[in-house]
Formats: sequence, structure tokens, C-alpha cells
Amino acid sequence: MTDYPTYSKRRATLDSIRSWSSFQGMHPKMQERVSGIIEASGGKVGLGQGLRPLTQQLQLFLSRHVPDPNGKYRYDGKQWSRLPNMAPAAPPGNSMHEIGLAADLVGDMKWLGQNAAAFDLQTFADVNNEPWHVQPAELSRGRSRYEKNPEWGQPPWAASTPTSQPSHTSEASSPTDSTPSSGAEPIMLTPAYRARPGDSGPAAAVMIEALVAREQLPDTPQTRDGTYDPADQQIVEAFQRGSGLTVDGIVGPQTWSALLRVVKPGEEGPHARVLQVTLITRGLLRDSSGNRDGIYGNATQEIVGQFQSAAGLKPDHEVGPATWTALIGEKRRVEVTTRGGSEEDDFDFDDLDILAILEGMPGE
Repeated sequence: MTDYPTYSKRRATLDSIRSWSSFQGMHPKMQERVSGIIEASGGKVGLGQGLRPLTQQLQLFLSRHVPDPNGKYRYDGKQWSRLPNMAPAAPPGNSMHEIGLAADLVGDMKWLGQNAAAFDLQTFADVNNEPWHVQPAELSRGRSRYEKNPEWGQPPWAASTPTSQPSHTSEASSPTDSTPSSGAEPIMLTPAYRARPGDSGPAAAVMIEALVAREQLPDTPQTRDGTYDPADQQIVEAFQRGSGLTVDGIVGPQTWSALLRVVKPGEEGPHARVLQVTLITRGLLRDSSGNRDGIYGNATQEIVGQFQSAAGLKPDHEVGPATWTALIGEKRRVEVTTRGGSEEDDFDFDDLDILAILEGMPGE
């Protein structure tokens, strides 16, 4: 059976690629064209990413641009400039990826350039030097121009999820998630941890602790039973509704983004305890009462610093978007000698987080 390249070092079958939420979130015509060119390549070309959620686009943009009064990109009321040696990334709300009308392909770019037109796809080899980026040949290249004349309509695409393929949560693929308007600036991430009603285990434990920290659940031992029960579901749905999110009871990327907060070295309180519980569920911190005291002290900072270094991050001990993403979004094993290593999960292509995608990948 033929397999095809992906963003990771692993290859995947076409059936597997078609099951990804990133593929299924594209317009049906885009799915057909991307599937066709991948199959025709005979293993030369594969899918990196199709649909890109708003949270990922935000992370991508912020990782490649800095505020600059003289910059040519405008976002969030400010001008931005691209960092040296970085591919540009469209500001959130401006990418065709976010509405399922673009794909980044990987593999033999020469073959792709020679064959894209045969599948009614245009490459961006002459736009930002991005030969991997493809869009429908007959549509406007820019999103703002497309939205003035949306020939293929706007998402969600009625036929975009084949009934024969595994389903994915709305949170995992929603390109129009809203950012909460109250409280501190939210963390934006795309984690692998997802808590669903009835679940018990790591995701449910972190979810409960985060809801306690946000004062959505009472701070009692009875609350921390490790199970996502019907009463918790009502709280989650009310929180999603109040935050302008999809109300489905599933704690996925957007709900985590609204729940979690930056935790700084030396911080004490409920959000520090969320961090402790997360480290415990990852096997990075021993489960003891002293390690659930809500104090982000020196010993825990050492563990976080080791984790950040092992994950390829700056070991500054501050748990912000990149570290949260790595903590609850990574699927690879990360060794931390203080504790003896983290648990190892099964690999799932749909759980590739933005940190993996940022490694030399395109940004339009």
C-alpha cells in the first residue's frame, strides 16, 4: 500500500490522510483535488495541513512577527514586521487555510509545481516563495478578495465530513472560534488532551482543576473525583456559552485556550495548582499533597525548565502558550531526569500541535 509524506517524520496512507480533521475541514472540492494530486504522485507528495484553526493561525503569526510601528502587516490594532529568516504568516482572520480553501503539501515540490494545474490547483511558488501552498485555481488568491465574491460559499461546508470516515469534534476543526472578552489574555493552543463527558483520566483531572481555578467549580476534595460527570458538563457548557465558544461540552483547543492562564515562577494560587496537576498527569511530578499546594516553587521550576529544554523551548520557567501546548499537546516522549521521564502516548497525526508545524513549515 502506498504511503505519503507528512509534516512529521512518519508517512501515512491516503485513507489515513482523508480521516484527518485537517483534511475533512476543507471544502469538498478542495478535498477532491488534494486527494487526487496526492494519489497521482505515487508517494512523492503528501498533506502537511489543510484546515488551520484560528488558534493555530494566531500562534503561527505571533511566532514569526514582532510589533513594529513601521511594519507592513497589521493585526490587533498594531503594525508588525516579520522576523529574519522566517516565512510570513497571514494575521488571524486573513488566511484561506482558516476557511478550508488552502492546503500545504509536502514532499517533491518540483513534481508538485509541474502537476498542480492538472488538478485545478495554483501554487504560491511566485507568492512569498511558497511552492508548497496550493489553492483552487479559479478562485481569488487573497481571502479578503474571496470574501467579497465567495463563489464557493463560506464554511462550514455541508459535505465536508465524509460519513465513512472517523468523526472529529467541532472544537478540533472550528475555524471561527471566538476569543473570550473578559479576564486576562487567554492562552491560545491546540492540545491533544480532550475531555469529553463521561471521561476519567488526565484530561478530566486537568479540566476539573482548571474549572476550580476559574471559580466555575467549588474548591473541595469531592469536586476532584477525576470524572467528567453530568454536573461538570453543565458547568462546561455554561462556560463555553459565556465565552462565545461552540457549546458541545467537549474541552478541546478553544475551551482549553479560554481556561488556562500564564503561570510565572514563584506564583501561588489556583492557576499554579493547575500547572502542578498537569505535570502530575504527564508523569513529570510526583503525586503528593506537597505537589498540589498551589505554589510554583523552585523544585517545580527546575522540572519545568528541564521539560522546556527537552521540548526545544527556552528554559525560562514561565508557563505560557508554547509550554502549555507542549505539556498537553505533545505526543512524543520528553525525558525529564528530575522525575525520570514522562508517559508515552500513541501517535495521532491529528494531534500534531503548532510547535511541530512551526519547524520550517509555511505560514500563509
